[in-house]
Amino acid sequence: MLIDWDRLTELRTDIGEEDFADVAFLFVSEISEHLNGLVADPSAARAADFHCLRGSAANLGFVALAAMCDTAEQAAKSGHIPDVSAISSCFSQSLASAAEKVPELTAA
Repeated sequence: MLIDWDRLTELRTDIGEEDFADVAFLFVSEISEHLNGLVADPSAARAADFHCLRGSAANLGFVALAAMCDTAEQAAKSGHIPDVSAISSCFSQSLASAAEKVPELTAA
């Protein structure tokens, strides 16, 4: 499962359509920028990078991305270079999966 639709729907309901659109835009923009930087230099990745990404992903219900970031966080803590390309790919797949149901995520 890439996305926990219940979590995403709950967030959208709790904060309202307009605020959700803002949150979705910030989420996609910030995650994209962060991942692009990490893909460019995976050796610079730190556990804190993945901790931040994991939290954002979990908040929006991107469960597969959150799980991959958790694994990457643990790898970074152990001194290993995480597979940032795989994480970036998971993010892209999650956005593609969300495109029809949550257009706010693809508008960013």
